[in-house]
Amino acid sequence: MSATLKGGDRLMRRLGELAKARGVVRAGILEDATNSETREPIAPYAAYNEFGTTGIPARPFLRNTVQREGEKWCRGLERAIANGRSVRDALTLAGMQMAADIQATIKSDMPPPNAPATIRAKTKKVDGGAPGETMTPGTLIDTGSMIQAVNYEVDA
Repeated sequence: MSATLKGGDRLMRRLGELAKARGVVRAGILEDATNSETREPIAPYAAYNEFGTTGIPARPFLRNTVQREGEKWCRGLERAIANGRSVRDALTLAGMQMAADIQATIKSDMPPPNAPATIRAKTKKVDGGAPGETMTPGTLIDTGSMIQAVNYEVDA
């Protein structure tokens, strides 16, 4: 008894391509990210928030996001490859999702809450709001430069 697999040559070529494929996706505050106004590097500021300092409590937005979303990112890569995407395209899709998830964590107002002095310093007038109406940015948001600096890059 014998069997013939239709499309077997195509499948073998695809498996060969995937076996040779190499790639890396990085997401977060990339090395060259700078504050758009001051041109200062964002990475040190992000590290202070991620790990804490003597005056800033740790708010691990990167580590928490990786722990919470990492499996989802892997499944997305698997699906993209299974659906015929190139490794570069699959990694690009993963990077986009990773950056979006990191930004969502930053927006989530991570604990611990800001100190009263920090809240006072961050409180700003809401554009177009009623007189006296204010908005207090979250624990990891002040000027918005860190969240804007979240990005991804693919090496494939």
